[in-house]
Amino acid sequence: MTRIGFHCHGLDHLEKVILSNGLRRGEFYNFLPQSLPGLRREIEQHNLAVSVHAPLLRTPWYPNPPTWSFLCDIDAAKRQLSLKMIQETMELAQEFGAEYVVVHFPSPPSTDVSGVDLAQLREIAWQGALCLAELNRKYSLPIHIEGFGPSPFLRVDFLAEVISNFPGLLYCFDTGHMHIASQRDGFDLYQFAQQLAPFIGSVHLWNNRSMEDYLAFRHIPVHPSQKPEEGWVDIARILRLILSSNSSCRIVFESGFRYPEVLGGHDFREGVRWVKELVATLL
Repeated sequence: MTRIGFHCHGLDHLEKVILSNGLRRGEFYNFLPQSLPGLRREIEQHNLAVSVHAPLLRTPWYPNPPTWSFLCDIDAAKRQLSLKMIQETMELAQEFGAEYVVVHFPSPPSTDVSGVDLAQLREIAWQGALCLAELNRKYSLPIHIEGFGPSPFLRVDFLAEVISNFPGLLYCFDTGHMHIASQRDGFDLYQFAQQLAPFIGSVHLWNNRSMEDYLAFRHIPVHPSQKPEEGWVDIARILRLILSSNSSCRIVFESGFRYPEVLGGHDFREGVRWVKELVATLL
């Protein structure tokens, strides 16, 4: 089943998270330069479908964490730094035969925006989207934009306008980050998913109950024991809302394989099997 895959940032756990779960898709991120030949061999040997989360190659010149995006920053030099990293990723992703590349956008500015009005910030964000669209055309490779807040542009109307104007861009709906954003910004997570569903190209699956969970445990694996009434994202509902109007959507587990002991110490593979069964019933 190539629709469902697992996020992977090292050869040392590719077997554990992808192959041992019967998956045939990997989303690859932040590999050391010396690991790329081995990654290429694994992809070819196991005939894996590939997507890439920028950056694919760990670079010493990009700030840490490498997922940070400056495309909505008022500092033009920082925006160019992000674009340089994304272009390098696009070149490598094309060589690896990737289906698409995930890029964080929109994202919060890292520079103080006091005194800058919303219209100017929107124009900067729009120019960022335009640059991504140009990279999409240059490399003939779709880009899935993953919103990361706090940002005034993590809104259905702005995202739908961007994707409608730039067909090479789709949305990557991240269940964990969108849950935190909905709590912080006061919108309905499930309504957001339903309204944006036609524009979604991929889903990142992990879970939390709040920002406190994220700070303590980062990306918690999804698991059928996670009850929405206890504050967890209702993963089954999210998948139903998105897949009911977007059957081509790709689904990628974006967590580690260790479930926090204080939260039950569950086997992450049980969550993988659960999602595979859910998806099979929805399609």
